[in-house]
Amino acid sequence: MEQTEFATRLRMLIGSSSERSFAHAVGISPSALRALLKGGMPTLETLLAIARGANVEVNWLATGEGAKTASEKPARTRAAIEEQFSMIPRLAVEASAGNGVLAHHEESTGLLAFRAEWLRRMGINPTAARALTVKGDSMEPTIRDGDILLVDTSIDHVRDNALYVVVLAGLVFVKRVHVRRDGSLTLISDNPVFPPEEVPANETEELSIAGRVMWFGRSI
Repeated sequence: MEQTEFATRLRMLIGSSSERSFAHAVGISPSALRALLKGGMPTLETLLAIARGANVEVNWLATGEGAKTASEKPARTRAAIEEQFSMIPRLAVEASAGNGVLAHHEESTGLLAFRAEWLRRMGINPTAARALTVKGDSMEPTIRDGDILLVDTSIDHVRDNALYVVVLAGLVFVKRVHVRRDGSLTLISDNPVFPPEEVPANETEELSIAGRVMWFGRSI
């Protein structure tokens, strides 16, 4: 789901109404609406609430594709809508700061809706996908503080210089991982202020690849 395009469609629906009155009409809080207009990603429940309240087709609202108004198409059941989307847990753990590992038992703070077809096209395993927030600026300008990462936790092998969430000494980081010929690893930050960190071959067992970063999104 393209965040800025979603916010544009949302602005179109609000029209000349005030944000507060629109939020009340569709059954969400004004603060939630403001977050969406700033580029936040809606949950499936929020998508459905806005689509019902504004009398538009949920697929158009989420993707910009298909018929805009619900009256242009036969009504869809909730089950049919849910078939088009995968609900990805958003974890409380933050990449580059915080303790713990990225695993199925991590506490979820909510769910994010992604189109199932898009996940398949991107080669992302929906049952293993997790979303988490970036803390810090070591990966700028590529990834910024506050960005949301979509991580496939089923990928634990390293593709050279791809982005990974790694766990080292109980800390969670997002880094590029370079595999050296001697079996050692180099953890690389895109921000040149942060020097590369070498992990000797005899210490690589202390590092865990929690998953590969497949996508990231941010507010504008």
